[in-house]
Amino acid sequence: MDLGVIHSGKFGERFLCNLAFPKLCARFGACGVDFCDYCKDYDFSSRIAFALKIPEPPFLGLYVENPREIVSEFSCDLLIAINVHPDILISLPNLGDFKALLIPACDQRWCPPGLRNQTAKICAELGIDFASPKPFCSLVPKEKLIADFCKTFAVGRPRFKVEAEGNTILNVSVLRNDPCGSAYYVAKKMRGFVVERLEELYKEVHQHQCAYPCTASMERDIELKEAPFHLAGYIMVYNFCKALGIDARDFVPDHFKGLVIDPEKD
Repeated sequence: MDLGVIHSGKFGERFLCNLAFPKLCARFGACGVDFCDYCKDYDFSSRIAFALKIPEPPFLGLYVENPREIVSEFSCDLLIAINVHPDILISLPNLGDFKALLIPACDQRWCPPGLRNQTAKICAELGIDFASPKPFCSLVPKEKLIADFCKTFAVGRPRFKVEAEGNTILNVSVLRNDPCGSAYYVAKKMRGFVVERLEELYKEVHQHQCAYPCTASMERDIELKEAPFHLAGYIMVYNFCKALGIDARDFVPDHFKGLVIDPEKD
């Protein structure tokens, strides 16, 4: 499977670097250049068919009359579009040759509900698999090609393997990374933590997720009723605790339980 990535702004750049150039992680903060130990031992750059950076939507004006002037013909198995102008976004199924389209909605402006529904309809008519997770790390693939993407690139909802002795966390391995890469940062920071109270465990995991440059928006979303960033935090804490054998469903607010708990038959 090869990927095509069309993006604008810093968030698209972060995702692309995390997937294909993980050694550049330190430039975005968190551990920082001086303390980076290059813990991300993967490199999917050979699977990137193309990466096209285009101007951010506000710089293209209210309308884009001819999307082909900005996005020329392309080909890939799965296309990921991040922070792309609405007129270009809805035209993508007719601009290139691809089998699946993934549009993260870490910010509701990247793919509003109406545009999402229109694009999904067009993709269905053309036989293109489609998903628009909000935020990206909430992705539970239902379409085969998107599921193959998650498996091949070990990306999606974070998943960990935790080794503990008594109440002390000895080691943490990342089995599946989240698209922004914060799972590796959380894994590193949680080594050596002593679990005494569940509330402190939840707080510790969450604060490390917050310290990493997450790509989810901190602005209130009209569908989630909260910021996507908050949902990303609950997903991280729940899945880390699950790896410890701890049921953290009490940490998740009722209105998010359906999005956090049991989406993958937990």
